[in-house]
Amino acid sequence: MCSVPCAFYYLHRNAFAPGIASPAFRIDTTHRPRFNLLRIEEDLSATHLRLQNVFIENRPYDDVVRRFDRPHTLFYLDPPYYGCENYYGKGIFSRADFAKLAELLAGIKGKFIMSINDNNEIRKLFGAFNIRRVSTRYSVGKARQKPVKELLITNYQTRRSGGA
Repeated sequence: MCSVPCAFYYLHRNAFAPGIASPAFRIDTTHRPRFNLLRIEEDLSATHLRLQNVFIENRPYDDVVRRFDRPHTLFYLDPPYYGCENYYGKGIFSRADFAKLAELLAGIKGKFIMSINDNNEIRKLFGAFNIRRVSTRYSVGKARQKPVKELLITNYQTRRSGGA
């Protein structure tokens, strides 16, 4: 009998561009399935090693930041893209939350790095921080990789900080 963690693992390994509001699963006739019963232990061990010093919280962003903010804390923030606020569900993150997030981050003791879509409104809201424009690819499907520009925003100097 499969437990809830087993079912979660199965769904996660077979998800294709998963979203909370409308998850999708892939069927790919050119590749083998990603779920392999013989590799579960190896996959979970690799995941454990990668995440052994990471805390993942399912709370509002402001609660998490206030709870864990210390001089030695590094927050990685990945809010919904500007213009896609309801992607994770209605009422979870609103357009007004971008300004609230910028204000909250201006007063933290720790460091943060945030990735977000390149947008004039985001540049204005987070203009007090270091903003770097980077190239990446959206790869929902390998055949449809789309080159895009995103912003990396920090409250500390990186080797390549500066106006982007």
